[in-house]
Amino acid sequence: MKIEVLSNNINIINQVVELGTKNSKTLGHFPEGAFHEYAQKGNILVAYKGRDLIGYLLFSITDSKRIIRIVHLCIKDDYRKQGIAKGLLNFLKFKYSTLLKGMSLSCRKDYLRASKFWESYGFKAIGSRRSRSKKENYLIRWYYDFGNEDLFSTTYDEIEKIRALLDANVLIKLRERFEGDQTGVNYLLEDWLEEVEYYYAPEIFNEINRDLDRERAERTRVLVRDFVAAKFKPDRRDGVLEELKKIIPGSTINDVSDKKQLSECIAAEISYFITDDGNILNSGEEIYRKFEVQVLRPIDFILLIDQLNNSSNYYSQRLAGVRYDYKKVRSKEVDFLVQTFLSKEKGEKKHVFRDIITSTACDLKKSEIKVVQDRNKSTLAIWGAKFCEEEVGVKFIRTAKSRLASTLFKQLIYDLINLTILKEKYYLVISDPFISESDKNTLESYGFVYKDSQWIKIVLKGVVDSKSYFLENKLVARVFNSENIMSKLNNGGCSYKHQIERMLFPLKFEDLDIPTYIIPIKPFWSGQLFDYYTSEGTLFGAPAELSWNRENVYYRSVRPVSEKSPGRILWYASKDSTNLNGRGSCIVGTSYIDSVTVGKPKELFNKFKKFGVYEWKHVYDLAKNDIENDIKALEFSDTEVFKKPVRLDDINNVLQNNGRRKNTFASPLEVNNKIFNDIYRIGIKD
Repeated sequence: MKIEVLSNNINIINQVVELGTKNSKTLGHFPEGAFHEYAQKGNILVAYKGRDLIGYLLFSITDSKRIIRIVHLCIKDDYRKQGIAKGLLNFLKFKYSTLLKGMSLSCRKDYLRASKFWESYGFKAIGSRRSRSKKENYLIRWYYDFGNEDLFSTTYDEIEKIRALLDANVLIKLRERFEGDQTGVNYLLEDWLEEVEYYYAPEIFNEINRDLDRERAERTRVLVRDFVAAKFKPDRRDGVLEELKKIIPGSTINDVSDKKQLSECIAAEISYFITDDGNILNSGEEIYRKFEVQVLRPIDFILLIDQLNNSSNYYSQRLAGVRYDYKKVRSKEVDFLVQTFLSKEKGEKKHVFRDIITSTACDLKKSEIKVVQDRNKSTLAIWGAKFCEEEVGVKFIRTAKSRLASTLFKQLIYDLINLTILKEKYYLVISDPFISESDKNTLESYGFVYKDSQWIKIVLKGVVDSKSYFLENKLVARVFNSENIMSKLNNGGCSYKHQIERMLFPLKFEDLDIPTYIIPIKPFWSGQLFDYYTSEGTLFGAPAELSWNRENVYYRSVRPVSEKSPGRILWYASKDSTNLNGRGSCIVGTSYIDSVTVGKPKELFNKFKKFGVYEWKHVYDLAKNDIENDIKALEFSDTEVFKKPVRLDDINNVLQNNGRRKNTFASPLEVNNKIFNDIYRIGIKD
């Protein structure tokens, strides 16, 4: 038996998914995409014999508490009671016992065999709570202490639980639990928030008593029993209440009751008060200064807890190698984003847009929101997407008015295409009704089709035979009329096939026979023009107007190859001693050639200076300081960058296998379609 951290072994990942799905009755439903996400983070341990999986342990780490949370521990039936579960736990403990505080998990009380195992291993049953399922089941909280004492050591219960009080308005919404709710309340009871202990203020019973609908009042009483009563000294509560009356406006019965609930929260020393009451929220900063209690909407509390637990996911990243922040939406940012990106001129309602952002932001396991900011922290763009069974559904995508808005929109679409591939979905669907006309043109150029009030693009990666693709792939029918395309493929020749391939970007047709060239480029220029993996490793990054643009230009000498368009480029980044990121002497990506122009240096510089990366001195140097020497400009577009570049040895193996000599690519080399397909397959291999 061998135990190790699961890497990118797709065979083992598939076996993990199969085993987890088979045992979902006891483990609970876990989306297939989540398995892949945990594997990418190194949060799955696997035990196997030969190539066969025999068990796995899936876990997460709560950064704020320095606690490991065990999500799944699953062993194949034929291998149980053989020490495999203990071996996986020992591996986990050995890996983290000097770094973290301990391990925790929740297990149903009626799972007697599992409970006996946890106890025998050394876990302590530190608490229990009722499951949130309809049936009356109870979960035992088990904890294993690594024994690492520090200044912040506390009790098991304090380690496990974050305390938050739900005000009456939130509890009433929870009582109704209607599916149309867009405030985020329903997501407060998601299982991943099991570390939160929810409290209620006893004042709520006075509100229940004022409800003239007896049946409804009784339902509220039943709901309240699922939570914990706040305990406090009455004198302390009364003193806090008098101070709150000076801070929070309002004198109606409900206003006074809201203040009493908050005073009971503060007196009980509960850190979070969750409400959607406007008066209290507007006074939140002063309440925090005075009492150190945070007043939050449900959505802001959910985002805050996720940010505390998964802080590494909230680090800003460069957007395509440019020094702009690309990050997840954070707590208390929603109101600002609504105000910034509301499409007022097109009649969009503020509450509708806010509801869409809220519902997307709260559904953290199935959705994602990303925000783009420049170096001055000005917010330039936002998108929000939900991950469904077959598609990535973009609920909104907006860019702020700026000179880069159109270019940035193109980059966001490119990122969403790659995200769709990463999530192993088949379609990218944009349902935002407030897309500008210029951005609609961008979507069409990327192969989106407008159907049923949505923009739909089929997203598949790889190399396929064009005719077989439209004959055999049932997914295509949602977007295209396959018979019509097949007819044109049979009669339209290479030009039509090239057009269709561009619409299916990044998919490639293996039978598209257009001119292809391996063209050398210095790593500096590749990083400036398109290779964001290179520019990410530099201090200043790439210029946004270049790195985010679909189209660009590359100058080179006229000889020895005469490129033709339409064609393809395989970019060979030459060896460079200053290129320390391992992307030298490699093919780093591929582009389409849109045009080839030969002319005098000044003529070409004036024609293509809109692309901006080249200064006159660069063009003049290429012409050997002679304005009468002809040079060449290659316009290219839709560059697909390889995350793992194709090494020189692999390139030469492909060349030799196709009857060509080895090459060092000091100058461009024309190759056939077969060589392109072989190199491309290596470049996109995970």
